[in-house]
Amino acid sequence: MACYVDSVREYPDAGLRFTRFCHLLADTPDELHDLADRLGIPRRFYQDHPWRWHHDLPEHLRPRAVELGAVEVTLRQVGELLRERRRRIA
Repeated sequence: MACYVDSVREYPDAGLRFTRFCHLLADTPDELHDLADRLGIPRRFYQDHPWRWHHDLPEHLRPRAVELGAVEVTLRQVGELLRERRRRIA
């Protein structure tokens, strides 16, 4: 089981305090919530969806997530992870 972070991208129209984010994902929601809690990310920012659940992670928190064990992945790997989640639900 693992948590993952992808590359940082710019979201200039996000309307949020930060505009540079990556995605924080995990193999299970419990793992995701555990790492998000350790990073100080409030649960209200959890993006719940049947198979795309994740947190948007501000750029400045990405290095800490990696220190805490998040695996750096490519966008292609994120796509594979999400496709696998979707298959499990179907």
